[in-house]
Formats: sequence, structure tokens, C-alpha cells
Amino acid sequence: MHLKRWLSGLILAPGLILFILYAPGWLFLLFILLLTLLGLREFYALSLPAMANREKTAGMILGLLIPSALYSRDHRCFIAAMATILLVLFIWALFSKKEFPIRIDVVSKHLLGHFYIPFFLAHFVLMQQMEWGRVWILFTLVVVYFGDTTAFYVGRAWGRKKLAPAISPGKTIEGSLGAVGGSIAGALFFKFLFFPHLSLFPALIIALGVGVIGQMGDLWESLIKRSAQVKDSGSLIPGHGGLLDRIDSVLFAAPFVYYFALATLR
Repeated sequence: MHLKRWLSGLILAPGLILFILYAPGWLFLLFILLLTLLGLREFYALSLPAMANREKTAGMILGLLIPSALYSRDHRCFIAAMATILLVLFIWALFSKKEFPIRIDVVSKHLLGHFYIPFFLAHFVLMQQMEWGRVWILFTLVVVYFGDTTAFYVGRAWGRKKLAPAISPGKTIEGSLGAVGGSIAGALFFKFLFFPHLSLFPALIIALGVGVIGQMGDLWESLIKRSAQVKDSGSLIPGHGGLLDRIDSVLFAAPFVYYFALATLR
């Protein structure tokens, strides 16, 4: 299992780095839209397994509106996209033949999925449009995955005290601290080698924030899987499980990094 994890990462990482650095904006948007479709498919399989495929497909298509609207750089497009999603879901529920509580539950989970996956993912679209945006994206990924990797091995070697046993029994406080340390190490590594324009103090603050909030993303996805009584969100990536298993921390980290950079690093 560990060998598969490392092989998958070594195979995917170089192509992903080159894509982030050199892909034009429209192609990067298509990539985010693809991740949106795959992520929502896994989310619906976990949260609404009995829902008809046509309803899942419609929900996935609606989810594409959010990254597409934010790509436009006009806030009115995003407002229009959200209004469209709400109206479609609400009207759909009115004419559904399901029991009333089920209709409300379905609409609620659609909206949860849309805010959780396409909305959070769309922050990478916004990030790419910033000055040094492509470097910011790589910085975010490096900080997250240094933290994830360190958490795994520190927790495995020294983990004793459970962090959130009801949600994720395997996670420990020691591993959590290792994640923060790994995120800081990743930030320093990336800052000194590839991002000299980023000052040391903001880099450390971002790393600390990502180290904490990234773990919240991991726990949130574990909560979804716990409610669905499954171990992995899917089997898309060998050794890693599903797409959500791989990007759960990234989804929470992207908004944090984007708004921190936007507010303080102009």
C-alpha cells in the first residue's frame, strides 16, 4: 500500500507541476471542472447513494457553474450561478415525488456538495489569476502534502493519543503535531528554493494555518465517510483511494491561502 502511494505520487507529481506552471487559464479551468465532476460523483456516492443517476448528473452539471462563474472575474456571474443553482434545486424539489423530508434532505446535500467541492476548488481558479498565482498554487500543494506525509509517518511511529477517535480512529495528536511541523518544513523548503518573493513571516503563518485547517479538511471527509460507513471515498488513485481522499486537506487549505494572500500580500 505504501509503495503504491509513493509510486502514484512520483508518477503524477511531475506532470501536475508542469501543468500548473504552463497551462493556459482556460485549460486550467477545464482541469478544475474535471476535478469537480469526479469529486461530486464520489460525494453523491457517499451521501446520496440511492439517488437516481440522472439527478446525480444534473447536480454535477450545476456544480460546474461555480468555477466557471469565478473564472469570469465578474462577481455578478458568481451571483447568477448561485441563484441558478438554488432556483433549480428548489423547483426540482417542488415537483419531486419523494416524501417531503427526503426532498429537503436531497436539496441540502446537493448544496453541501456544491459548497464543499466546486466552491472550494474554484479558489484555485481565483488563485491562478493573482500575481504569482501559479506559484501560490504549487506552494499550497507542497505545504499540504508535506504536512500530510509527515502526519502519517509521525503518527505511525509515535502516535499514542487519539485526536478524534469517533471520526477517525487512526489519527493521533502526535501525528497532528507532525502535520503542522511538516507543513512548516514544506513552506520553508518551497519559499527558499522557488518563492523568494514571499517573506519569511507570512510563509510561516500560512504554513501554520494550513497545517491546522488542512487537518480539519481531512477530518471532515472522514466524517462523511463515517456517515456512509466506508473506508475510502473511491478507488480512483492506486494506494490513495478516491479523489476526495487525496484532496480533502487541499479543499480546506485553498480558501485560507487565497484570502490570506489577497489580504496581506498585495
